[in-house]
Amino acid sequence: MIFTSVSQGLSDGESSPGFWRAQIVGWLFLALVGYFIRLAVFGNAVAAFWLTLGLEPLAFALTSAAAALHGRRSGKGDAPILTLACAVLLCLAASALLASIAYAIHHVFPPGSLRVLPGNQYRLGFLYYMGILSIWTLIYFGVSAELAARTERMSKMKAETRSLQLELEHLQRQIEPHFLFNSLNTIVAEIAERPAIAEEMTRRLADYLRYSLDRRGRGLSRLEEEIEAAQAYVRIQALRFDKQLECQCHIDPATLQINIPHMTLQGLAENAVKHGMRSEHDRFLIHIRTRLHGDELVIEVDNPGQLQAPFDLVESGGGLGNLCRRLALRYADRYEFSLDQRGDRTVAEIRLRGSPAAL
Repeated sequence: MIFTSVSQGLSDGESSPGFWRAQIVGWLFLALVGYFIRLAVFGNAVAAFWLTLGLEPLAFALTSAAAALHGRRSGKGDAPILTLACAVLLCLAASALLASIAYAIHHVFPPGSLRVLPGNQYRLGFLYYMGILSIWTLIYFGVSAELAARTERMSKMKAETRSLQLELEHLQRQIEPHFLFNSLNTIVAEIAERPAIAEEMTRRLADYLRYSLDRRGRGLSRLEEEIEAAQAYVRIQALRFDKQLECQCHIDPATLQINIPHMTLQGLAENAVKHGMRSEHDRFLIHIRTRLHGDELVIEVDNPGQLQAPFDLVESGGGLGNLCRRLALRYADRYEFSLDQRGDRTVAEIRLRGSPAAL
């Protein structure tokens, strides 16, 4: 399982500048270390130089070829045990080749010019290169496994982000048709009896839709833009009812440039109008308040009337449920929503911490 992910993870890496930089720097370092080891062992700087010059470039070429072969085999579905067996055999063969070349170069020099080592010199060379190549193989597979895991994590994050984007777009598309259909039905109903009201509502609806269409696809809007949209929404609704409908804003200037999800205040204003109109008050006044509490943005929208039942986000499938779901996508674990009764007014409050996530 590990070798499959390794080959997939480094399939693009062998041709990347990062891989070749690491390969070149690594073998230059090994060549330098190897030179001083040979100098200490053989006591001859010329022999150490020619052995290093002849063997390290060849080792570099062999390991590069092995990496390229492994990259081409990625995605072929090779069994891990087969990959392991091939790696061991290639290390053995390369070590034998390098040790043989080192042995041959060693015998080019006249007797007595090199320090004589006890034991089999070929065996010592074989063990040296077997150790070097084994370490290189372990590092190679370790790095490629990490690359494979990172690539998989990034792919999963991209898929999750795309899924959230699609869900957010779906939620946003649910907002405006509902409001638009209600407004058009109201305009149709008013044309015969109150044509002037129908005309003014059409004009206000056009202004509101212009704002909405200009910002379609942006996902986020400045709070001052949201306030203007909420006021335009309330002005449209004021023509639908005989009651005197007003909207008063108490805004902290420090909050005006803060970005929040598009149509956030419209959702709160729609809920205030929808449920507040059940009250018996002749004058219907909606308050919109914003303030900063540390790094927390607090938005309140209240309306006259009694809360019919405690708000349940899980069971809510209307405008507030849509709003809370969109806030959850932008402010995961960083938002709070409450709908409470305070005296004779119903208060919807949103608390947002930090900046909205980019989707």
